Amino acid sequence: MKILYSIIILGIVIFSNGCKKSQGTFSISGKISNMDNNNSIAEARVYLDAKILQNGVYNSSFTNIASATSQSDGNYSFEIEEQTISDYRFRVVRTGYFDIEEIVSVDILQASNTFSKNFKLTEEAWVELIVNNTMPQDLDDEINYRFSNIEVSGKDCCSNELHIGIGPTYSATTLCKTKSSKWIKIEWVIKKNGGQVLKFDSIYTDAQQTATYHINY
Repeated sequence: MKILYSIIILGIVIFSNGCKKSQGTFSISGKISNMDNNNSIAEARVYLDAKILQNGVYNSSFTNIASATSQSDGNYSFEIEEQTISDYRFRVVRTGYFDIEEIVSVDILQASNTFSKNFKLTEEAWVELIVNNTMPQDLDDEINYRFSNIEVSGKDCCSNELHIGIGPTYSATTLCKTKSSKWIKIEWVIKKNGGQVLKFDSIYTDAQQTATYHINY
């Protein structure tokens, strides 16, 4: 009986240890490069955030759990410990480039002990649009103008919003951020002396530069 009892106890211990999952480590790596020319980007900061199970409840907010900086060859890497997660989110930040955010499912990231994720960043450019009524007619002078093909949004970014200028002394300057290496379309309508004229043009944006355009009407 003592022998049988010992075997049963040993079996319970083995079974318990077999059901206990050991904590693993995941290696995450990748490369940061330029969207337009595929050049490597150094000093980009890569953040990994997660929604973590805390006290039996999933936190609806993302918490940063790891970060790394890309090297001269654009490569980055870090390791994370296995946790109970509902979602992962990558954030990539680099001065002079548009930030990137991307959510990755737990099943994809934890499919193996190594996970590779590359990112391509788009450089910023600036547009300065200067509008002046240089040939005033009367109080009913009006200009409606806007960019028509802006693809980005956020703080200081250009938009496709319509601007309306009224009066003989109208003057305005807009300085905003947009994607580089793009043709930005501008369209405007001038209303004077009871008639109106539609005009349009394009501005090319060079990386890290400011393109200035004047509308004198």
